[in-house]
Amino acid sequence: MSTILVTGCAGFIGSFLTESLIKEGHHVTGMDNFFRGKRENLDSLKNNPNFELIEIDLADTTSIQTIFLTLVNKKIEVIYHLAAINGTQHFYDHSARVLDQNTMITKNVMIAMENTGVKKILYTSSSEVYGEPMIVPTHESHRILLNAHADRDSYAASKAMGEFYVRLYANSQKRNWLILRVFNMYGPRMVNTKYGQVIPEFIHRMRTEKEFTLIGDGHHTRSFCLVHDAIRLLLMLDKQNVTGFLNLGNPEEISILALAEKIHTLDNRSFNPIFLPERPHDHHRRCPDISHLLSHVPNPNFTSLDEGLKQVMESYAV
Repeated sequence: MSTILVTGCAGFIGSFLTESLIKEGHHVTGMDNFFRGKRENLDSLKNNPNFELIEIDLADTTSIQTIFLTLVNKKIEVIYHLAAINGTQHFYDHSARVLDQNTMITKNVMIAMENTGVKKILYTSSSEVYGEPMIVPTHESHRILLNAHADRDSYAASKAMGEFYVRLYANSQKRNWLILRVFNMYGPRMVNTKYGQVIPEFIHRMRTEKEFTLIGDGHHTRSFCLVHDAIRLLLMLDKQNVTGFLNLGNPEEISILALAEKIHTLDNRSFNPIFLPERPHDHHRRCPDISHLLSHVPNPNFTSLDEGLKQVMESYAV
């Protein structure tokens, strides 16, 4: 079994990943500043001898020494680097902070990793780096597309810079690396405010607001992957020592309008949306080409969107 560092361990993805790693017998040190992560996400790990939590702001350059000492003293072999500011509305409202902090977090982790016993780093990037892709479904070979006029691309830019930091630093330090371009993961524990992701936001607004609004005409499409599926696949990929770039997501594509209607139907509610003006520079389609994933995991066994939504809606029961 391995000694592992998970950054962003209290977040939506990080908390489920940490639980899964510990169930497999690994010893996990988790780092989080609880900006978006929740302490209750780690309740199942209280008093677990195989888990240690370090509360830390990884964007602060003073964190480099703490990260380095943790990697050395805990004899960390693998890093799962998930820590980042996420949530689409943040990209519009706090774009400079998103760009600066996400970039600094990854840079600090990579600097701290030098002269340690770390063998591999796995970095969660994002499908956002594809921008408005020229080809859909989109393959890992597709070039990164950023719009310097779009505030929302602050997140994509931070993730793209993170990819460069991970690849270049890991190569120079002769360590293995895997960069996962994650496509719209969803599940329990997601932030369900306007600064969260679309599915929990829709559920919350459907149940608490008199009028249900949609930004744009609803014809934008996304591909949603249940967090439990993604983590199961991630651990399978890690065991195979897969390296390089890899799309992680469910290729089933659905329009935002159809998604909203499905959520209302599953909750036995009528659906009469009010359409608002489209946000500037919003991306129209997002769907992964998972041929690379399938070459390593021929049967990914994705959970259907209906079943996944039922799980999420039960977790947000009011």
